[in-house]
Amino acid sequence: MLSTGNEGCNCINQTSVLASLQNRDCTTATGQPGVHLTLGGSCVAFDYGSSACLQHDLLHDPNCQGDLSTTAVPPYCFQTWCYVNANSCRKNSDEKIKKTEYFSPSNDIFYSYSTCNSTDYFSQGIDSKSVVGGLNVTASIPDYQYPMMRKQLPDGTFIDDGKDDSDNTYYFDDTIPFSGVYIDYMNSIVQLSKGDIQNVTFTHTSRASSKQYPSSSFTAAVQDVENGLVDMAVGPFWITGQRLKMTTFTVPLLYDKTVLVIPKPGQKRSLAYQTQKVFEPFTAGLWAVVIAIVLAAALLSVWFSDREMAAKKRYGMHLKQSKQPQKRRKFAYFRLILDAILEKGMFFFSAGIEQDTGASLPHKVLMFGFGFFILIAVS
Repeated sequence: MLSTGNEGCNCINQTSVLASLQNRDCTTATGQPGVHLTLGGSCVAFDYGSSACLQHDLLHDPNCQGDLSTTAVPPYCFQTWCYVNANSCRKNSDEKIKKTEYFSPSNDIFYSYSTCNSTDYFSQGIDSKSVVGGLNVTASIPDYQYPMMRKQLPDGTFIDDGKDDSDNTYYFDDTIPFSGVYIDYMNSIVQLSKGDIQNVTFTHTSRASSKQYPSSSFTAAVQDVENGLVDMAVGPFWITGQRLKMTTFTVPLLYDKTVLVIPKPGQKRSLAYQTQKVFEPFTAGLWAVVIAIVLAAALLSVWFSDREMAAKKRYGMHLKQSKQPQKRRKFAYFRLILDAILEKGMFFFSAGIEQDTGASLPHKVLMFGFGFFILIAVS
């Protein structure tokens, strides 16, 4: 059974539309009456792209008819697609759709590969061309933004932001018109054009583009312009490099001025003031905690270390010899503790830990924890 597209974005029959095109009559290779895709271009049957997900290009496009053993067939030839109803797809599905350039601007015909669960290699291999579509303009509104873009319900209630329409029920309902400063501005342009622009129809952004850019409804609206779903998007857009690659922008109507506000630099330059600034990151209580942790780490490092070897190496003393005077042993312990305090203090103020490969496992675990504490203080 042939697929007719995914739910909410089904394939439609455009046979009558293709048959009605003027000055494009032709006869296909199979003898059927058909229509030129472009003036003087390929001749396809009137049911080309209609009603079902098929490899329409493989059946009708001469570029897909070559000898597979000698000619490289473009990858789009093997992809299934069909024509779809743009309004239905934008409102009821996440499928990506695009406006065909073959029959524009006289006809609004849209196609989709994603509704047929295939990849759009066709548009990836051709240059995109923007077509306004005559005197009737369709413009998407990316979001609510008081007082520039909003909706008014029949009971007179204004929908000014997303909080009033959390599930976007009103936003996707085109029977409820948009209003606001930008809408009034566009309507004024229509009046000033004196008939050059007959009408501007305001609508919502497609669900597919919103899904593609969930963090920015404005970029999603620009994507709809690139895909040909709308002729333009109206709103306070930031002109970014990403968006400029999708489409062009009008001359800005207004500019956002961004400034960086910082505290006024101090005028005190004395040595005492500059020294005092060192202690500003932490409160007095927090400094007490820091000092306590430094002291605890120093004492534990002496406890976990080989005190006998350290005393002998640094001071030429043997702590375990009974003949060693008690006073000298206390002095050696004091020196070891003082050295450890200075060492751990230096580690803290330099935001680093010296790795001693010969240290015991408890000492290494202690230094790992102390290093993590330094990381917390620095961050």
